[in-house]
Amino acid sequence: MIRVERLHFAYGRQPVLRGLDLEVGPGEILAVLGPNGCGKSTLLRLLRGVLEPAAGRVLWQGREACRLGRRAMARLAAVVPQSPQVPFPYPVRELVAMGRFARRAGFFGATQADRRAVEKAMALTDTLQLAERQVTDLSGGELQRVLLARALAQQSPVLLLDEATSQLDLDHRLEIAELLVRLNREQGTTVIQVSHDLDLAAETSHRILLLAGDGMPVALGTPVEVFTSANLRRAFRVEVKVERNPYTGAPRAYPVGRGRGDGGGLPRVHLLCGGGSGGELLRRLHLAGAEISVGPLNRGDSDQELAAAIGLETVLVESFCPVSEPALQAAGELCRRAGALVVAPTVWGPGNLAVLEIARQAVERRIPVLLVDPRADRDYTGGRAWERLHAILRSGGQVVPDAEAVLQALRRED
Repeated sequence: MIRVERLHFAYGRQPVLRGLDLEVGPGEILAVLGPNGCGKSTLLRLLRGVLEPAAGRVLWQGREACRLGRRAMARLAAVVPQSPQVPFPYPVRELVAMGRFARRAGFFGATQADRRAVEKAMALTDTLQLAERQVTDLSGGELQRVLLARALAQQSPVLLLDEATSQLDLDHRLEIAELLVRLNREQGTTVIQVSHDLDLAAETSHRILLLAGDGMPVALGTPVEVFTSANLRRAFRVEVKVERNPYTGAPRAYPVGRGRGDGGGLPRVHLLCGGGSGGELLRRLHLAGAEISVGPLNRGDSDQELAAAIGLETVLVESFCPVSEPALQAAGELCRRAGALVVAPTVWGPGNLAVLEIARQAVERRIPVLLVDPRADRDYTGGRAWERLHAILRSGGQVVPDAEAVLQALRRED
């Protein structure tokens, strides 16, 4: 029914979703999980055709979502939004009845079928007792249930839910989850739900799409296939233990932390970064309790300001100036005192190319050197930086994909 082909999307220059392939068949419950900012809600808007992909396609029965009209899309899919806002004091029953507009012919009034659909939707969501109240007087959880009733009244074959149970108390959250499963089982309703409730998603979903913070797909499969410690660590950047629910057999995730805050056995680390490339590394290493030095960095660089705020030993270079020989020597001395050198995913240009000499010397001294996600498209030196990075790798440097992998590698080194 729904096919996503090599989907890419960005807000300005910031990529949100990258290279997503997905098929959702009729009668399937799919949960979309991942950290904040990974593109979960954006994916729902792309599925609805509200946003147009930067590359790739979203197809509904062979038709592009962004080419379908609003009424045609409403007949295919009903939506329950993440942050409900209803600015006008509609009576609850009237708001739920708005879900029937896509089913009406022209401007004719409500039919008996419309009224039956509204009553049934309100009964299923436990909102009949709210029927005469104004929506502006409802609590967040009550309004969430009313908006779900509106979506059910629409009687579309697909439900798109953006954290639709996030504001509900436990009993209503479980009721809604059971309702979605029942609609799927008895009426064949397809459900695509964005959620932060990993355990509930694992209990109710046929498949799970897990996204990383950079919008890259981590895993797609059954809850058992997706819920592994490695997958969840990559997506959420925390250590997670996965066990089976003894009553249902579904997997359950238990966060066990990012690591010990007393240093966790980490060696002293010198970090080569700049231009914001070291932000996450600095925070993660500091929170893990590592002793860190940084530089050379230009004054005013975002990494320099973060290092200063944390109180790290930093080799400074004046703003907009290339790295000087004294700065290289000072940074080299800090590196010699460290137990490991980490090279952030930095953009390399003529002004900072010489910094790679510190990494070369570290490898020669058998200091462990970790290169975080090195890529040729960050080289603005005509290939010289890329050649030096390759030379460091040939001499014993190690490539790691992200900050979590850096922490794991450092613990092994120690």
